[in-house]
Amino acid sequence: MTNLDTVAEGLVDQFFAQGQSATAQARRWTDTGELDRLTVSQLRLWAANRVLDAGARRTSAGAARATALRERDVLIGWLEAHGYRALA
Repeated sequence: MTNLDTVAEGLVDQFFAQGQSATAQARRWTDTGELDRLTVSQLRLWAANRVLDAGARRTSAGAARATALRERDVLIGWLEAHGYRALA
């Protein structure tokens, strides 16, 4: 497992911890490490919203946005490298 895997999997865990933890998708992720296409789409939107939210902060918006952009790119790259596709 690489550092990028750790970051991406941590972001998936964070996504589920922020309101998705009771879903069947969260149980599937916890039990098997698998994601369905709807969840992949939701993850991509969540990551994009994190970038927008970070840019809206008054203090340290640039640094927060840069971090959120890097994390979004790592997550999307990880999803694609593992064959996870979003809904068309």
